[in-house]
Amino acid sequence: MKKHFFTFLAGLLFFLGLTGFKPPKSNYPKGDILYSKYGGNVDSMMAGERKLDSLARPYLYKVEEAPKEEVSSIDDETVILEKAQIMPEFPEGEKGLKEYIASGTAFIPDTLVGKKATVIVKFYVNTLGDAKNPKIIKTDDPSFELQTIMLIDGMPKWSPGKQNGKEVNCYITLPVKYGQ
Repeated sequence: MKKHFFTFLAGLLFFLGLTGFKPPKSNYPKGDILYSKYGGNVDSMMAGERKLDSLARPYLYKVEEAPKEEVSSIDDETVILEKAQIMPEFPEGEKGLKEYIASGTAFIPDTLVGKKATVIVKFYVNTLGDAKNPKIIKTDDPSFELQTIMLIDGMPKWSPGKQNGKEVNCYITLPVKYGQ
């Protein structure tokens, strides 16, 4: 019995090996009516049939636009100006800014005491007056970078810049001097 089973199995495998599991050949799309109607151009065929179908069943092809959400210009921080007609101003002006920087640079970590450095930082003031996204442009000593970023992040609200009477986001470049 086992011998017949193995003989049958070997014959079946031999037959399958000869046929190679090939699917039956089809002359599609050449035998298709639409293919011959459009002269073999599949793109033209699809476009033509899509157009006919959309005319026959327009309800399938209606595209309803989603209502556009109103984007508040206050929250829109995609446009940031380099210069504005009226630049952002720190509370109490230049004097207040110098005092804030002096107070922020007075308390530095023990490892930085006695070192001198100038760090130029660029950030923007948004329409709400917040100092955002500080980036170090130039520095004498990289160990002061984190201290400078923390100084900018902790700033009080500025009065925002204005362009044509409207509050705008505006860049500020600021030198911060340590140990001087």
